[in-house]
Amino acid sequence: MRPERAFETDSWADYECRAVPPDVIACAIPGQLDGVYVYLLGLYLGDGYLTLAARHVWRLRIFQDKRYTSLVGQCREAIRSITQRDAGTVGKLGCVEIYSNWKHWLCLFPQHGAGPKHRRRIELRTWQLELVRRHPRELLRGLIQSDGCRSINRVRRPTRDGIKEYQYARYYFTNASPEIRGLFASACDLVDVDWRVMTERVISVARRSSVEALDAFIGPKS
Repeated sequence: MRPERAFETDSWADYECRAVPPDVIACAIPGQLDGVYVYLLGLYLGDGYLTLAARHVWRLRIFQDKRYTSLVGQCREAIRSITQRDAGTVGKLGCVEIYSNWKHWLCLFPQHGAGPKHRRRIELRTWQLELVRRHPRELLRGLIQSDGCRSINRVRRPTRDGIKEYQYARYYFTNASPEIRGLFASACDLVDVDWRVMTERVISVARRSSVEALDAFIGPKS
């Protein structure tokens, strides 16, 4: 079954400061957000969440494989660009947690809620959809770098002339949430990248021209 599509609305919704107490001066301005935020949104949707600390401060927590130091650095730089503060890191078993404390993370990620994302409906606000329309490549980069991969498929196929061997690159995006898979598929459509559903939770991009298109702004993890 094909994932549910997104980006069906054209309106720009009002941005709501959800900090306690509200502080619109310190809060982000949606019209000034750019692809850096959309990239961070992709990371959050793929492998991030918010927790509430003391004094109504929210902690953004994003996880990356510890082998990919470049991805850890890109995440930290995106957080720094939005908050003007350095992000911290904590080593975990096999991964690194990148974290940042800020009262306004809930404003930027209103998808926060109780329980795993795949057990509740995930919908972007209209202002988020507008930003994704402007920066679909950044959403794809964040989603792939959190819940996706680029791999090499090696094939051995018998023919009349013997065994034929060849290999090709492909991208996979794996997520249990149908809405998040739908966002990935819709962003692919916006940049003319062909995709197909492989399994209930996996979307594949294998056509050579589409892989080359993704390689232009994503590429292998490092």
